[in-house]
Amino acid sequence: MWPFKRKPIVDDDTARWHVDNFTWLVATFGGNNAFADAVLVLPKPGFFPVDGEEGHARALRIFKQVKDYCGMAEWPVELVPDQDPAVLHAASMARWAPVSEKYARGTFSVTDDVVQISYESTLIANPERLIATLAHEVAHYLLAMASTAPPCTDEEHEFLTDLTAVYLGFGVFMANAVYDYEAIHDGVMQGWRSGRSGYLPEQDFIFAVALFIAAKALDPTPAYECLKPHLATLLKRALRDLAVNKHFVEQVKASIPVVAGDGEQQSPGTRPEETA
Repeated sequence: MWPFKRKPIVDDDTARWHVDNFTWLVATFGGNNAFADAVLVLPKPGFFPVDGEEGHARALRIFKQVKDYCGMAEWPVELVPDQDPAVLHAASMARWAPVSEKYARGTFSVTDDVVQISYESTLIANPERLIATLAHEVAHYLLAMASTAPPCTDEEHEFLTDLTAVYLGFGVFMANAVYDYEAIHDGVMQGWRSGRSGYLPEQDFIFAVALFIAAKALDPTPAYECLKPHLATLLKRALRDLAVNKHFVEQVKASIPVVAGDGEQQSPGTRPEETA
């Protein structure tokens, strides 16, 4: 027998962080069957149909669908494209070398009671990354409505926001978008570009997706089919780990609100600052 025990995809402290914060998300926002009704949203036909829209019109249609999946269809928010010169410059650079994109792909802000989400306009050409970006910013919006403080620290808020996007059903998109490599050709310029999205590492996203699937007793096969191959392998490992550490899944299940609330949206006590 092989003498070495296979390590879990995240260490014990990281697993506990995810479970505690995911439990808080379910307890805080999972009432009125919100968590029970949450869908594992996937990058496959049927999830994001379009009808020939282009440019910002396409982004608006996708954004509406993201909000629908999140159960936030009626939440008022403006979506605006961000024409950042740094974005356009990075998109045209590189000759046989990677360009690392470190700017924010979207923002969430509230000014004079107007909620606004922006997105990097070049993402329209990459719908999967656009969806991941919009899911992250919508997660900011949801967290702004929380009536209690999460277990994590203020410094970990962006990590919590990524986890919230997984809670909302967008974990596969988030995990696939962490690293992206694409060829670029622009006249005499050619090469390849690397990009990174999100704040959590790939393995953290996958552990969170496994927690979502296990807590909802979903068939993981569609997720395997839609994840990058190495991420699908990680998900299989994570689900095996959770099958052993059943207390993690049971903790999440136990946090699902039993008594439904009145269904009314609450106003954020403190207006959040502009965030990425």
